[in-house]
Amino acid sequence: MAINRRQFLTLTTSSLLQLPFRASAKASKPRHWLSCQRNAAGRYAVSMFTDQGRIAWSHDLSSRGHAIAINPRRTEAAVLARRPGTFIVVVDLRTQAPIRQIESLAGRHFYGHGVYDPEGRLLYATENDYEAGIGVIGIYDAADGYRRLGEFPSYGIGPHELKFLNDGITLVVANGGIRTHPDTGRAKLNLADMQANLTYVNATSGMFLDAYHLPKTLQQLSIRHIAVAAGDKVCIAMQYQGKTGQHPPLVATHQGQETLHLLSAPEPIQTAMRNYCGSVAIDTSGQLCAVTSPRGGLITLWSMTDGQFLGSSTLVDCCGISAGEAASEFLVTNGDGTVARLTPNNGGWTLAQVAKAPSIRWDNHLTTSDTVALKS
Repeated sequence: MAINRRQFLTLTTSSLLQLPFRASAKASKPRHWLSCQRNAAGRYAVSMFTDQGRIAWSHDLSSRGHAIAINPRRTEAAVLARRPGTFIVVVDLRTQAPIRQIESLAGRHFYGHGVYDPEGRLLYATENDYEAGIGVIGIYDAADGYRRLGEFPSYGIGPHELKFLNDGITLVVANGGIRTHPDTGRAKLNLADMQANLTYVNATSGMFLDAYHLPKTLQQLSIRHIAVAAGDKVCIAMQYQGKTGQHPPLVATHQGQETLHLLSAPEPIQTAMRNYCGSVAIDTSGQLCAVTSPRGGLITLWSMTDGQFLGSSTLVDCCGISAGEAASEFLVTNGDGTVARLTPNNGGWTLAQVAKAPSIRWDNHLTTSDTVALKS
């Protein structure tokens, strides 16, 4: 059921793992990042590390995690299971202790992404109502033990990442358009007639506001990941489910009531992206967007002002990406344990290794948390 405005307004470890990173760069002001990972023994965890590459702590997970939502008001984070997983683990970022484990409602599973409202009181998670074959947004009360308050539709199939616009009320949802069912694992059941959309929803009432679709000629593009810049301009990263010999645009922007603005790289780069984008981030200036393509080992960079392709850099199996401390700077992780810093350099881009932990594989997403005071 949807949560209504009145209900909304009345809401008033596990083992630690110290891995020896080989650091090759230092930053003047420490920040902290979180990512899910898998170690050499095949065990899954979520880890926090500094921008110097030192892992501060790790918390074991029962299975593979995907993305991490940071509570903006409390030093806690929600780690969401990879589709079709059924858990969210909430971890205290100071003590490294688990606060709560949330299990999905019967008939639902998580899609791996969530976001807190600006007050840190509600957690919204993308979920699959898999018998009905529709997407929903589950609502959890962080102030009351993450009790599930209800849900509202995502107004599409296969919702993946979701973000708040700057008003703190409007949610933008990437509905990937792909129907799945846990009985068939990660099999894609509707590729012939899939239809992704970018949907805007009032998070207070669950009311549909608007939806934007791709052209019919690109109906097998799946809208997967999004980042929001100042002015509510959205950068979109997509994955193509069509023929391998085709190389359609995989990046787009959207703002206001405009149509989706599809962006293309030069042909060799577009081909090298191998029809798959893994994650997207916007730098601290809000002017630059970076998109990872792990299958091609490629990071592409785009202007948020006019959508122009600005260059690329290579890193094998790169996927996690987050804004760095400085403008035009990003931190990137990959599947061989590398943490690297991407910076502009004389009209091009320099990717410098910060650290490497060969015994782990960083997972798809990287999240910054620069307000957390770690234990000494």
